[in-house]
Amino acid sequence: MALVGCSECGRGISDKATACPGCGAPTGSADEPTGSKSASRVRRAGAVWEGAGFCLIVGGMITAMAADGTAGSVGGVALVSGLVVFLVGRFQ
Repeated sequence: MALVGCSECGRGISDKATACPGCGAPTGSADEPTGSKSASRVRRAGAVWEGAGFCLIVGGMITAMAADGTAGSVGGVALVSGLVVFLVGRFQ
């Protein structure tokens, strides 16, 4: 353990310290992983496909329940295609 000078207040601090105990300035030691303090969002690649598939499923269900005759079959097609799109997005 060696003592190094703080870049802000000049106080002698350990080279293993992550911040100066006197002023709280970060030391920028090499032991600390870079980017550990910044928050990052993780976005899956298939999230957009899942959202589109979900909308197709809901739209197909509403159309199939509200319509009679040929519009009901259109709702069924939208429902099945929405399920396929949702599953593609889920496993992408």
